[in-house]
Order: sequence, then structure tokens, then C-alpha cells
Amino acid sequence: MLTAVLLATALASPPALSISGLSAAISSRPAWQASFEQEYVPAGFDEGSKASGTILLAAPALLRFSYAGADHRVFALDGSVARTVDEAAGTCDAVRLDPEAWRRVPLAALLDPAAAEHAFVQGVDGDTLVLRPRTATVDLAEIRVAMGADGMPAAITVVDGSGNRNTFTFSGWRAMAPPPASAFAPSLPGAPPCEPGDGRG
Repeated sequence: MLTAVLLATALASPPALSISGLSAAISSRPAWQASFEQEYVPAGFDEGSKASGTILLAAPALLRFSYAGADHRVFALDGSVARTVDEAAGTCDAVRLDPEAWRRVPLAALLDPAAAEHAFVQGVDGDTLVLRPRTATVDLAEIRVAMGADGMPAAITVVDGSGNRNTFTFSGWRAMAPPPASAFAPSLPGAPPCEPGDGRG
């Protein structure tokens, strides 16, 4: 009887917060999609600029933020290159991701747990996983990942060394079939995806 009670308690308990645990949850399905709201708050301010849209996420390193609005802005990773496409401005910018740039990408810590566990010191604050870089940089001071009841990230806040905060709040996570590779290499209409250094930005 005691064994049954202990087993039931263990199964009812949420998993310990860790980079590897969150990465495992994301990797449990081919891909995920959710709605997001983003707010960038400069240091010293209580409110900042806001945006919203949908996120598409697939392990091990595929990510796409599609912003709502007339500009049809997209930010995406295909594993090694980050691209920002702004149809209204007619621009496509591509940056190859070195280790420093990769660590600044929201959700990178969950997509690449081996690198993240080497780069960050992990802590827990209630239902929030707190990640602080082992080597301090101006661009990144802390990442806070608040977990939802569904076991997926409810919010991710990235704080830089100046105190600026970039918060992504997620809702409606749902598992998806594997998306085509082109979803993570966006381009301007009628053009191929831009590449780092090709001068098309």
C-alpha cells in the first residue's frame, strides 16, 4: 500500500526544472506551434513596445517567429543561420550563428541543452528556471523560463547587461507534424533565402 501511495505521489509531482528536462519535453514531438506576445521594455521603464504572432519550434535547432501585422515580419533559425525578413521594408538579413549569438536567441537554451548546460548556471525560482551565463556579457545577463501547467514554456524573459527586458509569453502549445525545411529559411516573395554576407539586407 505504501509503495502504491509513493508511486502515485511521484507520478503526480511535476518534473524538476532543468534545461535537459525542458529540452526533453520539446523533443518529445516532431514540432510545436503556439501563439506568442512579445514585450521589449528598456531599462528603467515599466512598459515597452509590444508585438504578437505565432511561433513554430522543432528540435534540435529550428525556430520561427511569424509576427502579425502589415509588415509580415519573420525571424527564423535553420540551425546555423538566423534570418530576419521584413516584407514591408523589402529586406532580408542573415547572420551566421557563432556561440555567442546562439546563446542570445530565445529558446536556444532549450534547443541545445548540451551547449546551454556548459554556458549557464541553472537555478530555480518557484516554477521558473533561471539561467545565468557563466561568463558575463553586455548582451546577456539572465534568462528566465516560466513553466506552464502543460509542461511547456509559458514565458521566457531575456535580460541584458543594461537591464533591458525582452519577454515572450506563449499560449496554446500544440504538437505538429514535421514542417518543411523551407519554413525555417524564410525569404522575400519570389526570392531565395538570403545568406550571410550576400548584401541583400
